[in-house]
Parts: sequence; structure tokens; C-alpha cells
Amino acid sequence: MSGAGLGEKGSAHSEPQGDSISKRPSAILRPPSLRNKMLFFSAMLVLVPGAVLGLIAERNGRESLQRVIGRELEREAVHVAERMSNAMRVQRETLETFARQEVMREIRVLDLDKRVAQALLTLPTSAGVPARYLVVDEAGAIVASTDPSWWRSPPAWASGSMPEAPSTRVVPDGASRTALLFTAPIPDPDRTERSLGTLMGLVDWSLVTAVGDAVRDELAAQGLAAELAILDGSGELLRARLDDDARSEAGEFASLGGLEGAAESDYSVESEAGLIVGRARFDAGNETWTLLVIEPLVNALAPAVALRDRLFGTIGIALVVALAFAALGARRVLRPLEELTAAIRLLTRRGMSGVSVPIRSDDEVGTLARAFNTMIGELDRTQRHLVEAEKFSLVGELAAGVAHQVRTSLGVLGSAAQILGRSPDLKADPSTLEMIDMIRAEVRRLGRVVDDLLTLDRRRTPDLRPTPISSPIRSAIDFVSPQAHEKGVSIGFATPLRDPSVLLDEEAMTQVCVNLLSNAISALEPGQAIEVGIEADAGRFASFTVRDNGRGIPAGLQDRIFDPFVTGRDGGVGLGLTFVKRVVHDHGGTVELVTSRGPGACFRVVLPVVREQS
Repeated sequence: MSGAGLGEKGSAHSEPQGDSISKRPSAILRPPSLRNKMLFFSAMLVLVPGAVLGLIAERNGRESLQRVIGRELEREAVHVAERMSNAMRVQRETLETFARQEVMREIRVLDLDKRVAQALLTLPTSAGVPARYLVVDEAGAIVASTDPSWWRSPPAWASGSMPEAPSTRVVPDGASRTALLFTAPIPDPDRTERSLGTLMGLVDWSLVTAVGDAVRDELAAQGLAAELAILDGSGELLRARLDDDARSEAGEFASLGGLEGAAESDYSVESEAGLIVGRARFDAGNETWTLLVIEPLVNALAPAVALRDRLFGTIGIALVVALAFAALGARRVLRPLEELTAAIRLLTRRGMSGVSVPIRSDDEVGTLARAFNTMIGELDRTQRHLVEAEKFSLVGELAAGVAHQVRTSLGVLGSAAQILGRSPDLKADPSTLEMIDMIRAEVRRLGRVVDDLLTLDRRRTPDLRPTPISSPIRSAIDFVSPQAHEKGVSIGFATPLRDPSVLLDEEAMTQVCVNLLSNAISALEPGQAIEVGIEADAGRFASFTVRDNGRGIPAGLQDRIFDPFVTGRDGGVGLGLTFVKRVVHDHGGTVELVTSRGPGACFRVVLPVVREQS
């Protein structure tokens, strides 16, 4: 027992799990709702163009900034190179001019302590930058110096072979300093092919860093954090950052100095190094140096990055606004659709009675709601017509069956009453004759009822033809006029200004009009009247009314007046209005009792008009 119980529990638990597993993929693969689709498409309408425009704007902005900043760096490189070249040229020209002076001939007489040494002290500084001078003779020995320490410990750059032409070199000045060494041969006035020695000027590196500092300040005022570097004629880095002895960027900057062809200046974007480099060549005396003005791409492209961030921020705000409007639009569109869906579901449960959707707009959704309501009205009308047709068919079949059965019996009763009336034995008894007459009268009355019942079973298809709506009315009025005149009831019919053509079987519709007029005459007292009118519009239907000023139809019968065997007058069978409704229904029209506050009753018959072909 317990084992069976466990097995049942296990199977009971396993089945829901299997169902949940089998339903899970369908839930995952369920197509997105219309609301989500609208939100998605709205987001794509903002994101795709925004992203494309953002990328294009950022790319164009980067290219423009790189081009503008590159040209600016190139101009600054040319400007700085000219200033540096001028400063170095002044120093070289000063040294060369002094080397040619008469006082430098004292080297030959070895006047070491007097005129040459004193002359060196008179040499001016270069642009306010301190300079120290040294004279070596033809053998490389120090002849005169403005720095006494050089007598005790000659610098390394003062020994060895001296250049035969003016030159400029970068030499170490102490353990951690760098200086510019300018040299100029001292010519022998007697023998121009030889020199008496060499005049050397050691100028502090600030000769060029002063220019670099001024330029950096100018660039900083423009928002450019640029660095400067100098390469010698062979492409070797002479100095990085110009202001310190920093050599960490030597390998990095040395690869940036190439100028294409014979160009004196240019710029390039070094994407891998993350730099924009402006270059300019300048004359350093014995060779051509290259000045680099370097700006990091991060700093140069900061405006483009800021523009991109602002653009993406704007796109984000636009996306939020677009989604908000899309949500509102989706609600505006989906609410009528949800109401339409609910109405359709209600239609399947309750039928078409009272089902409609509100019309909230005049757009396509509103048109759909309006068409749905029209469809529901047409379906409701069609359903009622079908129900009435079925009811009339059932009543007709039932009436025909009853009529055939009753008619045979009525024939036997009528024949028997006629035979009894001719019997000589019964002529002497007046009461018996009176009873025979009553039997004959009831047989005739029941015969008329049977005829009415058989009329309901007529299944002849109406012969619908375009006919003026007044034609069956006039025929019916002519037919019942003697009956009305005999009872003292007047019938009024005003000729309409417009007599529309309707599709009808004139014989059947004349019988309808006769029934309506006969019922009205039977219900009126002498002196009362009947008014027949025609109502026409520009729509699909036209109608006529039969109105009287009698006592009207009791309130309890108004809803059932068209049902079989329902009548409001004494001696009536209750089949005339049922016949009327069936014939009108076969014509595709409607008949109704028009309720009004005034006296009497009014019946309106509505029939389809003939459409004019355009």
C-alpha cells in the first residue's frame, strides 16, 4: 500500500514538471507583443540614426581636429625652429667674428695671461644666457679660458682633433647637465690654409629651452599641452622635453623625426604611439636638426570625445523621450484593440445583443471600431431575421398541418349542418334551426382561420421588382375604401414629393398594406381616421407608415404583437401581423410598431430602395 502510494505521488509530481518543461520553450519562443514591437522600433529609430550620426560626427571631428591641430603644431615647430636657429646663429657669428680679430694672433707669441684672456672676458652673453669660452692652440693645448677650473682639469670635449670649420655640438657639462658647444677656427693671417687654433664657446642648454618654455606657454594658452624635442642630423635624439635631462622618451621620440622628401616641415598622426607630431628643420651650423612639437592624441581629441559624450547623452535622452511617446502611442493604439478583443470574446459568450466598442478617434483604429459596430449591428439584424424566418417556418409548418387536419373535420361538420337544416323533422323546432345556423357560422369562421393558417405556409419566393413604393399603397387603399366608408373611417394619403423605387413583390406587398389598413379600420370608431405616409431618404431604405388615432395597442401586447395568435381586438385570430412580418422579412425589410405619446397605433414598414447605377 505504501509503495503504491509513493509511486502515485511520484507520478503526480513528475507530470506537472514534464508539463512545465514542455511549456517553457513555447513561453520563451512566444512572439513579442505589439507594444514591445512598437517600443523596439521606436528605440531603433532613435538608436540606429543616432549611432550612425554619432560615429560619423566623431570620425569627422577627429579627422578635423587632427588636421587642425597637426597644422598648428607644424606652424609652431617652424616658428620655434626659426627662433632656435636664430639664437644659435648669433652665437656662431659672434664666435667666428671674435676668432678673426687681431687679438687672437697673440696665440703665436704665447701671450697667455694678458690680451687673449682679457679679450675672452669681453665676449657678450647670448640672449642673456651665460657662456664660457676656451682657446686651444694648434696642438690642442689650452691657451686661454674664462673658467679657471679648465686649466686644472681640461674637459673631454676640449681634447682631440678640432673641426676645421665652425660647428655646433651637444656635449655634457658636468654629471647631469647638457650644453651647446660652438667652435670656430682661428685663421692665420699669414697662411690662410692653416689655423692658429680653435675658439670654443660653451653655452648653457637654456639657450634653446628658453624658447621652448615660451612656446609651451603660448600653446598652453591655446589648450595644447605640447612637448618639444630635438633630433640631430642623423636622427639621434639630442634632448627630450628640452627642460630636463630626462631621457626616458629617447627611444619613443627618436622614431618620430622623419620628414618626407625635401619638405622643411610637416605633421603626422602617430595612432599607435597616440601622438600628433609637428616637425620643422632648422640650420644648426654644420648640420640640419629637426624640431618636434608633440601633442598626445588624448588631449588633442578631448573636444571630439566631449562632443561624442554629449551626443550620446542627447541620444539617450531622445531615446527615453521616444520610448515614453511610443508607450503612450502604443497605449492609444492598443487600448481600442484590447476593447475590440474583449468585445469579440464577449460576443462568443453573450451573443451580439448589447456588444459594441467605443469609438475614441477618427483614424484607422476608430474606423475599425466603427466598422466592427456596424458589422455587429448587421449580424444582429441578420440573426434576428434568421430567427424570425425559422419561427415563421415552424409556425407555417405547424399551421399547415393543423389546417389540413381541421379543414377535413370542418367540411364534415358543414355538410352535416346543411343536411340537418334541410330535414323536414327539424323545421318545426325553432331552437334547433337556430343551433344549426350557429354551427354553420362557426364552421365558416373556422374556415377563415384555416385559410389564414394556410396563408402562413406559403413558400412562394417573392418576385422582387423595382416598383414605386406608393403603388401597393394605392391599390390597398382602393381595396379597403368601401369597408372604411361603411364604418365611417376616413383614410388620408398625401402624394409624396419623392416616390422612391423599392424592390418588392407588388401583389404580396399590397396584401401587407391591406392587412395593416383592415386592422386599423377594425380597431377604429366612426369618425376616426387613418393616415398613410411615405418617408424617403438618401440612404439604402425607404419606408411607409400606417397611423390611426384610435385607442391604440395595449402596453402588454406591444412587444408580442407580431407573434402568432396574439391579437388586441375581439374576434381576431392574431395571424394578420404575423403574415405581414413574414412577407416584409422576405423582402429584406423590417416592420415595427412605432411607440408614441399620442393616441392610436402606428406601423412602419422599411424596404430596400433600388440603387442607382453610376
